[in-house]
Amino acid sequence: MPRFRASGFAVLLAFSLGSTVPALGESILHTRGRDIVDADKKPQVLRGLNLGGLFVMEPFMTPMDRTHRLRDSDAVIRTLTTRFGRDPARHLVDIYEESWIDERDIAQIARQGLNAVRIPVWWGQFLDLDDPTPSGLRDDGFAGLDRVIDACQRHGIVAVIDMHGVVGGQSDNPDTGQAGRNRFWSDAQAQATTAWLWQRIAEHYRGNTAVAGYDLINEPAPPRGTPKDAVWGIYDRLYRAIRAVDPEHMIFIEDTFGSWSLDMLPSPRQFGWANVVYESHVYPWQRNHPGMPQPDAAVEAASRAIRDLAEHAVWDVPGYIGEFNGLNAMPGAFAAMVRAFDTARMSWTAWTYKSSDNGQSMNYWGWIEPTTRIERPDPARDDAWTIEHDWQGWRTDGRFSLNPSFR
Repeated sequence: MPRFRASGFAVLLAFSLGSTVPALGESILHTRGRDIVDADKKPQVLRGLNLGGLFVMEPFMTPMDRTHRLRDSDAVIRTLTTRFGRDPARHLVDIYEESWIDERDIAQIARQGLNAVRIPVWWGQFLDLDDPTPSGLRDDGFAGLDRVIDACQRHGIVAVIDMHGVVGGQSDNPDTGQAGRNRFWSDAQAQATTAWLWQRIAEHYRGNTAVAGYDLINEPAPPRGTPKDAVWGIYDRLYRAIRAVDPEHMIFIEDTFGSWSLDMLPSPRQFGWANVVYESHVYPWQRNHPGMPQPDAAVEAASRAIRDLAEHAVWDVPGYIGEFNGLNAMPGAFAAMVRAFDTARMSWTAWTYKSSDNGQSMNYWGWIEPTTRIERPDPARDDAWTIEHDWQGWRTDGRFSLNPSFR
């Protein structure tokens, strides 16, 4: 795979940081006050990208279905299973995943001076879709994630494992793996299975220095009127499930519900949480910044997150921007956000590493984007050979280049 020119993201990092981002993965990172530190207590700042669309397909940014009739990973897998059987369906999904992100992508991220990735996962890659209970644990459930974590280890990158889709769904969004569910909050069995699954994940990666930690729930959206402390109680349950088997890795806890601010979270002392990182997401949607040019809105949104962390400094926890994007197809907005976070020495992972063309002349979602048309399959109608062939075509190669909007 060709290297992208250093005039892109690496130069932006050098400009904002003044030096190369150090490789990580030689020791398990942990928190010390408001810093993330290594075994020598040396502060480390995570800077990287999300591997969006890898295990959790998203219709607006991945080549999951050219017809756009299938909305989520669940629909794709069930369609393939109905047509071809369970094992052929799993093989095709493996082809999709291995083509979307492989070791060359991880190596490329490291060469660009980045040191972290955030990996969205969902329950359906670990459990049988028809048996979302411990008895449904797949014997190949960790194979895909292990492949990526092992590549991170080899290239000095650490990974935040992000639960993008809990059992039952924490929102109605397709990015949970199953659109239109949001049953987690009222389903005791789903909550228990999610806690059990987190414990299995933590057992599996206990002691692994390529894992930075565990992001408990991505962007929870409980029903309107749900009190904050109900979410806190679920966070605490998942935290304690992990801590029962893994006392070392950091646990990332999101404020991305309600107001999307740290006011949505308690002091960690209230629950006795230790070695935790508080996480925010930043998207400068125009509706929140009416009349403001997009680069200015991006800077204001980043500045708000920085102020928010400063206002909660008494909690003595590190802050992390788990997702952000400048939401502008022209250069400038994203770079301004990076400079703001770097000046504040806040850890961040941008959304996202790779995106398919969504019909725009320029697409601001992916750090890399296709420069030419690449075929997408129709899982509901194409034969298995065509589906495999089309998904294999999405390997990162000379048909992808650095997205100018990330400069």
